[in-house]
Formats: sequence, C-alpha cells, structure tokens
Amino acid sequence: MRKALCLLLALGLGLFALAGCAGGTSDLADAMFGYVTDSADYKENQEAYDHYKDVEERFTLNYDEMIYDDFTQGIDKDRWVIGDSVWDQWGTDQNGVRPQNVFLLNDPASEAHLLLRANGEFYSGEALSSQIDGVTTGAAISTIEALGPGRYEVRMKPMPRLGALTSMWLFSWFEQNDGSVQQNEIDIEIGLSPNFDVASFTTWTTPDNNNNENVDAGFMVNDGNWHTYTFDWVTDAEVPYVDYYIDGKLVYTSTSNVPTTNATLTLGVWVPSWAGGGEADSQNISNGSRMFDSDYAEISWFRYIPFSMGNWEQRPVTNRPSDATFEPTALTEMPTVNKAANGDFERADTEYQRGDGVTTQWVYPWMSYNTTTEDTAGIVTDLDNAENHVAAVNGAQLYGQWLRGAGEGYTFRLTGRYKATDGASAQFSYSRFIGYQTTSASAGMVQLPIGNSAEWTEFDFTFTVTNRDANSLTKSIRYYLDNGTDTGTVYFDDITLTYFGLNAA
Repeated sequence: MRKALCLLLALGLGLFALAGCAGGTSDLADAMFGYVTDSADYKENQEAYDHYKDVEERFTLNYDEMIYDDFTQGIDKDRWVIGDSVWDQWGTDQNGVRPQNVFLLNDPASEAHLLLRANGEFYSGEALSSQIDGVTTGAAISTIEALGPGRYEVRMKPMPRLGALTSMWLFSWFEQNDGSVQQNEIDIEIGLSPNFDVASFTTWTTPDNNNNENVDAGFMVNDGNWHTYTFDWVTDAEVPYVDYYIDGKLVYTSTSNVPTTNATLTLGVWVPSWAGGGEADSQNISNGSRMFDSDYAEISWFRYIPFSMGNWEQRPVTNRPSDATFEPTALTEMPTVNKAANGDFERADTEYQRGDGVTTQWVYPWMSYNTTTEDTAGIVTDLDNAENHVAAVNGAQLYGQWLRGAGEGYTFRLTGRYKATDGASAQFSYSRFIGYQTTSASAGMVQLPIGNSAEWTEFDFTFTVTNRDANSLTKSIRYYLDNGTDTGTVYFDDITLTYFGLNAA
C-alpha cells in the first residue's frame, strides 16, 4: 500500500517532500504531508506547519478509502457528478452552475487539469441552455458518495475576480422529524469577502447557525500562484472541530456549529450577487459586484483521506441535479483570459437577446470619466468600416474599467490598436486604489504613453502595478484609454488585458 501511494504522490504531488520514498522505506507522512520550505514564515510558525504534518500521529488514517484525483484521466463518472442546478434562488440573482462551464486541460505548460469557468455580468458568449443565456453562471463537480471525517484538500488557483465564489465544501440537508432542517456544511471560500487578502472558513449545522471567519492568508489569494487549501474534520473530540490550513500552515480552528453527519464534497465556483461585496456602490459601475466577462478557477488535484473515528452519523444523501451524459470540453492549452470586457467594442448596444430570445438589459463594462468637461468618450462606428465599432476618446475624457484585486507586482500585458487625430496622443493610464470598492481611496495615477500615429497602429507592452508608497498598498486599479494631449480624438480597438503573474515582466 505505501509503495503504491509513494508512486502516486511522486507522480502527482510535486509540492510535497518525496525524498526517501524509493523502496517504500520512508515514513509516508514525509511524502504526503512534509512541505519543503525554508521560508521565514515557516521558521516563525513552525508549530502551525508541524500540526499539518503530524496528522498521522494524531489520527488513524484510512488509506484504503483515500480519494485522490488529478483529473488527468477526465472526470470519473463513478466518483463525480457535474452540476446542472440553481440553489439559493431567493435574493442572489445567480443562474447556478452549468456543465458547459466545466473543462478539462491537458497543457504541458500548466499544472491545471480541471477548469471551472465563471461568467459575470459582462459575459456575451454562447447561451448555456434554452432558458439561461450564460450570464452569472458557474461550474461545479460533486462526489457521488457522502463522505465523513477526514482530511480534505485541493491544490488550486481560485477564480481571480470579485463577484465569483470559489469553494471546496461539504454539504448535506435533512428534514428532521419535527419539521426543522439540519444543514451540514464545512466551507473553504475564496471571494466571499470583498478582500483578496483573506480566505473564508465556515461551519454550519442549520440554515441559521453558522460560524464564519475571514482569515488573513498572508498573500493576495488571486495572485495567480498555486496554493493548497486543506481542512481536517474531527468528530470524536469532546467538542467536534475543523482545522483549516493554507499551504500546510494551520490558520484557523472552528469549534462552533461543526457537523457530525456525512455530506457530499463539491469543488465549484458560482456567481451570487452578494459575493465580493454585493450591490453597486455610489458610482453605479454595475448592477452588482460581478464586473467581469469570464474567468476560471484552476484545479490541479483533490485529495480526501478518511479518519477512522466515531461520533458521526451516516445518512442517505441526495446530490443536487446534474447532467450524467455531459462530457466536458477537453482543451490542449490554457485559455487566454481578457480582463478587458467587450475589448473589441462590438457590444455597442444597451440591450441584447438572451438564449431564449428574451430581450434583456446589457450591463456596460466601459465607463466615461472626467464628465465635468464637455469632452466625451464612447463606442462609435469605425469610419473606415461601418460594421466595426471602436472606442472614441475626445479631448480630456477617460474611458475605463475597474479591475478589483490587482496588487503590487501584478504584471499585465496590454495589446490593441489606436489612431490619433487633430493633435491627439494615445495613452494608457491606471489609478491605484487601496481597497476593492469604487469608493476606496485613490493612491495616484500612473500614465504610460502609447503614440500619436494618424493611422491605425498596433501596440503591445507590459506593465507592473506599483504602490505609491509603503502606506498606500494597491489592491485594485481602474485602467483607462486616455488622450495624453487633451485635444482631438483617439480611437482604440481590439483591447486585450491579460495577467502574466507576480513581477513577471
């Protein structure tokens, strides 16, 4: 058993220490739970890391029923169902999870194997059913089997935009004999709070009783790096509890409202209106907080190791609706995500036809700024091509979008094309904000000249978000298509803004 597990881990779990695994002579805990690190944080918090590593000393682990899945062989229909359902329909203004938002990835350049797509309010892609156009939809897979106490962990990059909620959660729902409802839930959630500095940990036992804690992760959790999120569900203690970890470090323990009944495990991302800060603020940028087109949660692997312990109840559990026949699209390279919604400016109308033919309101991603002047900015018909739409920035006006959750060191590539008339000069600029809301305090603007060609000219450059100073830490930016001379008109088209990573330029 241990030799086989060492081989499995050597193939799939690159972040764990595997030294000495050959021949099966080493302690399996070194291979499965021994994070290799010489970081200052490890040295300062060794007890918290050791708590993760000594799990075999504290509990009896049932390796025979361990679940490990890196999704390199697809989605095992004997283990998982692909969600096709809507929950919490009251007051959340979200369209549930759709099978079409689940993708498999086989890209040698990426550690991701499972992609879960979230579509925001600026989504303009294909309709995902005859009733739902795809706006504010997410994706999820759930275990068929209801699981009990043990160690649960996922290595992932959460969906990086505010307004979507990336989660690993246990869930079951029972009606008691007295008519009351028992809700069992253990959650790790990214994006619950309008703050990418935190991860949210929640335990539930009824719909009205939960314990939620936002814990400082020590980094911005949408930084584009791989991190492993773990919880240990312990039922046989005098007070049941859940230990939560990030990258092998114990960061929080919940002893309130901890379930003791089995539940199915879901990996998912969904798009409720209250995620990431909820309704629009005073600038009315959006009908909600979901100010993006599409983006992905990336998953490398999931693992569950049962604990052999008592004081928990096994009950029949019914999964939410799913599509047993659906086969996810298999991709051979990681999709390029354009952070600039409607970057080609072809969505020039304020209404559009949903998948079911119903006309609905389009929430507009590009906004004009500096409206105290008589100058204007907006989408116009290209004079050289009546079928093409472009952005026109007249005079001192700015035309921009919000990107919440872009901190110091976040490096982006900007591409597009422009032309400048009547003495205008194309410029790209961004304002730094020290929070995630449009009402956050500004920490100054950075201006990046592009050029002054009178003919359509392509541009392509990278920039790295900075802080103004040590007391003004950038957490979001508002980026603008700009006119550096404040006279004439600059036209822009085919704007793409892609994330490179931390200090990747």
